[in-house]
Amino acid sequence: MYCQHCGNEINEGMDFCPKCGASVKNSFEKMGQAIDSVSNKVDEEFNRAIDSVGNTFNTNENQNQSGHRFLRTDRSLLIFILLNIVTCGIYNFFFIHSLAKDVNEACKNDSENTPGVGMFIVVWLIGIVLGNILGIFSLLRVSTITEMVRYGEYGRLITTYSISIVPFTLVNIITGIYPLYWRYKLGNKLQRNGQQYGIMINENGSTVLIWDILGIVCCCLGSLYALYILIKNANAICSAYNNKYVLKH
Repeated sequence: MYCQHCGNEINEGMDFCPKCGASVKNSFEKMGQAIDSVSNKVDEEFNRAIDSVGNTFNTNENQNQSGHRFLRTDRSLLIFILLNIVTCGIYNFFFIHSLAKDVNEACKNDSENTPGVGMFIVVWLIGIVLGNILGIFSLLRVSTITEMVRYGEYGRLITTYSISIVPFTLVNIITGIYPLYWRYKLGNKLQRNGQQYGIMINENGSTVLIWDILGIVCCCLGSLYALYILIKNANAICSAYNNKYVLKH
């Protein structure tokens, strides 16, 4: 911990900075409150995910008398990251399901429907099946490649290797392109539907896609910012929906 006034390092338990004499008790209290706030938020989000499983088949969940459901407006990138770490990525499936469901509800007049987690699972399963098939194929080619190296048939070796690597590349494209496409379409949908709620959304699908592509070459930071854009705009759309259809009825 460091003093907010002079930057001197302070040991935990000290009430005053030994260098400038400033009180640091409030700093520790604020840090504790921030930690408690994040902890409570994670716990709340985790419980919400568990409760959602039980409410999946309850179509009247949180609906008012006019039949409109209260949509979430408190999604957070930080909570998304923390819960994905805690659940080893499983929370991402719930997040996609919940986000697509709320956006489709808020943008029900839109001609395009945002696919939920089902399509992600299908693409994921296709990747697993193809990966296993290609793994077996590669094992069968090991002995052939070994013989090519032994007899110096390097031209044939390069051709065989090139043919073998193409299917693996296709698998990566199939499982990697769809999430980018999904986020691109969602970005366009949020901007398009912001007009009906009087919201000016500057970022579109192209903005999201550019940041996602930048994320490929900058340690996923661009992808996280792209997700932040989607979360921010989805929260704005859902909040406007609640104000228009839920809170006034």
